[in-house]
Amino acid sequence: MRSSSACGPTRPPRRGWGALSVDIARRFGLRIRPPRTERLHVTLHHLGWYDDETDQTAAMAEVRQLAENAAAALRHGPVRVDFDQLLSFTRKPRNLPLVLSGGACLDGVRAMRAALGERLHAAGLRTDPHFTPHLTLFYDDVAVEPQPFLVPGWTASEVLLLDSLQGQSRHVDLARWPLG
Repeated sequence: MRSSSACGPTRPPRRGWGALSVDIARRFGLRIRPPRTERLHVTLHHLGWYDDETDQTAAMAEVRQLAENAAAALRHGPVRVDFDQLLSFTRKPRNLPLVLSGGACLDGVRAMRAALGERLHAAGLRTDPHFTPHLTLFYDDVAVEPQPFLVPGWTASEVLLLDSLQGQSRHVDLARWPLG
């Protein structure tokens, strides 16, 4: 089994996101399975890919400990997470992520990412400089061009460390820290 670890703000409240996904799918003629709102999150830092091999498990445990130390040292207040754009990421030909993203409305998320990135670097972890804050709603083969789409979000009050179990469509909460 392959997994990846990531740090990000609190998941949004579950209420309303499933209906929003269904409405978007209808508007754009997209296929949608029943929404999995428990998986919704905004990733701030992807911390790597790991297999269940012994050496990979040890590496993941080390990265997890360093990430936990970094997140515990983060001093940041709660962050508002709102969206004003809908688009598909089109880096591959099929199974395109349909995401909510945004401009200035996500500046607080970008600032929190930068603060967490400083802590991760201080702990000895590498981070990717490329970042598009987004919330993946679902996947479809039809690309939706970027367009204005205002969606009020939530106030993130904690940071999570997640393990994304690839191919299983599920995430495991590994740890969480309050903001503020």
